[in-house]
Amino acid sequence: MTIQKNLKLSMAAIAASLLVAACGGGGGSSSSSAAPATGASSPANTDTTSGVAPQTSANTPTYVANSFQLAAFNQVNAYRNAMGVGMLNQDPILDTSAQAHSLYLFSNLADGVLTSLSHDEVAGNANYYGDTPLLRAQKAGAPAMEWIAENIAAGVPGGTPAADAADCIGQALASVYHLVGLTNTQQTIGIGYTPGTSTYPLYACTTDFGTSTGVSGPPPGSNTASSVGGQQISETAVVHSPYSNETGVALAMRAEATNPAADLPAPGRPILVRVKAANGIDTLTVSQYTLTDNTGAAVAARVLVRSTAVAGSTAPTVADPNNLLPSGTAVLLPLTALKASTTYTVTFAGARNGTQVSASWSFTTAAAQQHQQ
Repeated sequence: MTIQKNLKLSMAAIAASLLVAACGGGGGSSSSSAAPATGASSPANTDTTSGVAPQTSANTPTYVANSFQLAAFNQVNAYRNAMGVGMLNQDPILDTSAQAHSLYLFSNLADGVLTSLSHDEVAGNANYYGDTPLLRAQKAGAPAMEWIAENIAAGVPGGTPAADAADCIGQALASVYHLVGLTNTQQTIGIGYTPGTSTYPLYACTTDFGTSTGVSGPPPGSNTASSVGGQQISETAVVHSPYSNETGVALAMRAEATNPAADLPAPGRPILVRVKAANGIDTLTVSQYTLTDNTGAAVAARVLVRSTAVAGSTAPTVADPNNLLPSGTAVLLPLTALKASTTYTVTFAGARNGTQVSASWSFTTAAAQQHQQ
């Protein structure tokens, strides 16, 4: 028992020390363990077409009771519904591609063939299924014009599938690019999970997302979300994460590669604002974006926006250094971790294509930082 505990702790330490960027153009990766989530690339489609309104229900999934997949499905949909961006339907085809990639990641991390997470697979490695998220989904049966985006993560098991699901999804929620990827315009989800073993006690998880309604333009890329079609919020809506009155919010950003703030050793949990950007070129400028604690004190932070939004913003902003934020998004990144069990208030004001938009809301942080790294 002591040996197993020490092994688990040592694997967690390895995980924390092996942050390596891996995947250009969209997401990056992490380490060989309880590592950062890794997300999909920023939306690339700039055509205008129709989608559907955010869905407030989803088809009953076929996942096994008490499984990781069912827990993750319910957690993702509960969050998306509370945020107002629409619930996702299970796609068995994407379940197949996601499960295949989780097995590939786990097998090759455990064997030492991989030292970081990656969306790309290499033919000849154990449990190879397909080179990219798009090709894996199409091999499983996805239509040629469906846009496919992917998040992946790994972590130290928490003792139950539900705990692992909370950690897997929590990694994305407490990031920048992968939070965007998890709460974007997609319509469907497939979930893969490979639990840790006694010799390699680290799980691997994959969430594949599909968007097909209203998409148009060039064929989808290897790992891309579409700003066109899918679930589209209204032109006057301002959606955000954390959502209004959310509780148990993480204190710190989960390490992610590509890193949105490489100069900050331990930033706080990112705050995301999004407006409708169905054209893929819609601009959200910022005139105010502040975070205050329960005493009214302002939290030191930087505001990340697309480079095209810097010039029109009157509040201090910083261009996203990796150019991965999609149109219509702005992220407030606290310079240090947030305080535990504290209620914070966010005040945002800006303009969507010149039309004023604003939002103000509160959320409460967790009692302690809840992750296993």
